[in-house]
Amino acid sequence: MGSEPDNDVLSIILVGLLSSFISAIVIGVALMALYYLRMSAVESGRGWLDFLGRPGEFDDEQAFARAEEEALEAMDEIQRTEYLRAKAFVTANPPESVDSEISLSQYLAIQEKGVSAWEFEPELEIANCFVEQRTEIEFFDSECTVTTNLPVPKQNEVYYWEAKIFEKPENTLISIGMATKPYPLFRLPGFHKTSVAYLSSGTRRYNQPFNATPYGPQFVQGDVIGVGYRPRTGAIFFTRNGKKLDDVAHGLKNPNFFPAIGANGPCTVHVNLGQSGYVFIEANVKKWGLAPATGSLAPPPPYGSEAGSILLESGKDGFTGPQYPRRGHSNSLSSYRVTALTNVLHPQHARSRSGTYSRILSPTSPGPQRSPTDISLAQLAPAEETGESSHHVPEGQTGGDTSRYFAHQ
Repeated sequence: MGSEPDNDVLSIILVGLLSSFISAIVIGVALMALYYLRMSAVESGRGWLDFLGRPGEFDDEQAFARAEEEALEAMDEIQRTEYLRAKAFVTANPPESVDSEISLSQYLAIQEKGVSAWEFEPELEIANCFVEQRTEIEFFDSECTVTTNLPVPKQNEVYYWEAKIFEKPENTLISIGMATKPYPLFRLPGFHKTSVAYLSSGTRRYNQPFNATPYGPQFVQGDVIGVGYRPRTGAIFFTRNGKKLDDVAHGLKNPNFFPAIGANGPCTVHVNLGQSGYVFIEANVKKWGLAPATGSLAPPPPYGSEAGSILLESGKDGFTGPQYPRRGHSNSLSSYRVTALTNVLHPQHARSRSGTYSRILSPTSPGPQRSPTDISLAQLAPAEETGESSHHVPEGQTGGDTSRYFAHQ
């Protein structure tokens, strides 16, 4: 009887030891697998991602520092100076450090103009490219990047745009992609954070200028390169002459990306943001443009223009509505003498011996100011003047009586 409790205790101990041993083996295998994945990522030059999909900061810094050191040794003096200048710019102006959300005024401009609200804006300080008709870009003889004034929206599932290479010398490198603001525009897209680009050399760049990854065919004069962005997943992909290539990046849901095109030599690129049909058929069918080709909101009337306008009603201080002279005071002009008209209708031009006569006008409907040559049928009454006697015209007197009255004066 006494041995049964001892056996139970021994069984419990064995089960605990066995469970601990198995758990240790499982944890060891998991750690080894994790270590292998991390080392593989570092050796390949990629940053290791943690369980939340975020870049492993330490491994990224280690790999980046190693690649930077090797690249700086291979650079000439000009390349090294330009790279250090861009690095200082990014340090002083981190990506997304300025507000790049679409404002209310910009949204209304999109509603009014459609896709025409987007245009490429060259940096005036660099002045190494020229933009014509909003989307036709000509590059000159040094490295330069140009971006749009508005970011890519995030409401739809996919946004897409295309760039056609109109002119490209063989030794010119073109970079087409997306970038955030602020970005060092004296460098190509894809060379610094946060930017992605497909280069004419057939490689892709993502946040660094050191290790170019082979991506697709080289593109030359006459080719059409497309850029697609999926805001919900943060994926960016490219197309070449209507054929889709692999996705370049994922998880870029938060940044506000701007279409960006750069070149290090003379070339001409025309961009289609949705104002015309795409070479990529799927984008045409699903209408992946940045905005409709035409706006849906009528523009406001131009200030100061009254052409084609009709004034229906207007108002001013003290005006309550149109009022008309009483019927009893309507006179015929046929019996007025010319001198009487001058003295009565325009008292500022002449004065009578007994006083100044002014017009008592009932408020009339607004309109243009009367010129001195206008003839009014307003009622007449004398205005009192200090030191002179006044004479009143009896009520109900006719036009002829009024004429005789002024003749008497």
